[in-house]
Amino acid sequence: MKLSSPITVASIVCSAMVPAVSAQLGTSCLATVSALSELPGRFIHHVQRESCAAGCQPTPQTWNHAVREHIIGELVEDGANYCDAHDTKEAFTAFLDKLVFDTVEKCQHKLQGKHLCHDREAVQPFVDCVNSHARSAVAGSLPSLARFMDEERCKKATEYFTGDQLWERDFPEHIKEILRYQSINHI
Repeated sequence: MKLSSPITVASIVCSAMVPAVSAQLGTSCLATVSALSELPGRFIHHVQRESCAAGCQPTPQTWNHAVREHIIGELVEDGANYCDAHDTKEAFTAFLDKLVFDTVEKCQHKLQGKHLCHDREAVQPFVDCVNSHARSAVAGSLPSLARFMDEERCKKATEYFTGDQLWERDFPEHIKEILRYQSINHI
């Protein structure tokens, strides 16, 4: 059989790589990859929950600087402490910065000038776009993160990325200052 189509060859090569990646990462790490892909959507949901309740009307542009300067670094520190993975901080900060801000930048046009506290139906195309772009961003970042991944770390990381420690304690704690500033300045 002669394989003449580049698409056929690429499909065979890619499909052969999936089991190799799965075997290399293990079950817990595949769950972590899935949790990482969901981070931007969860982040948006929690920004909405915290900021809308405080009376703010955030747009992606108003949050970029504050989140980069205050929240991402603190959450990486919290996550590193939770997972006992201090050697991952630099790589993970770069990953989160790229994941959150690149996906939001690619999708902000879907908001059509609306803020994140606008009605759910108006914001959903933006959230869907972010979630879609997040999957490809995570896949593209795996080579730089794979060296830090083992089964135990992945179990703890998945627990942190999907659990109450991050979303009910750490994130709300770090966002309070930004919300106070935004409420005072009517942002």
